[in-house]
Amino acid sequence: MSDTERNKMVEQVLAYRCPRYNQLPEIPLYRDQVMDELIRYTKPLFGDYGDPVITTAMINNYVKQKLIAPPVKKRYDREQLARLYCICLLKQVCSIAEVRSLLEVQTRSYPFPVAYDYFCTELEKALQATFETRDFSAPSSAQKITPESELVRSTALCFANKMYTVKFLELAGYLNNSAAK
Repeated sequence: MSDTERNKMVEQVLAYRCPRYNQLPEIPLYRDQVMDELIRYTKPLFGDYGDPVITTAMINNYVKQKLIAPPVKKRYDREQLARLYCICLLKQVCSIAEVRSLLEVQTRSYPFPVAYDYFCTELEKALQATFETRDFSAPSSAQKITPESELVRSTALCFANKMYTVKFLELAGYLNNSAAK
């Protein structure tokens, strides 16, 4: 791996910004549109390698498992899209049961849009700490530090560290496209 390749990869990760709740589409989307949005949101992190980040079968399973509410007239609203985005990321480091619990903990603590945006902020901070500074002592962005907010921070760091491991192994040629996730 050359320094140029490494620097380019790090720059791409550091430039990543999670879509905030108010940046998600306001109008309900059909499942294929939801999939397109989720792929667009996650492609800077996952690229084109490995298993798909989302499939129609996955969405159907998440509805059946009550991770997201069923679509209304075959359309998914902003909150469902945000939940699916979280699921796509969290399932990289957590089981589906753990993802369910994490979503429940956060939504008991805060309204979903606030909890979602907090997760996004902490994820971006975790990526920066993991890929750039290696300083994990940055203060929480939570208005009030609670065990629940620290749980979100820890999960974001887990994800960032997993991305760090995968990206560097891939860049060094130790992972092929089918085994990268």
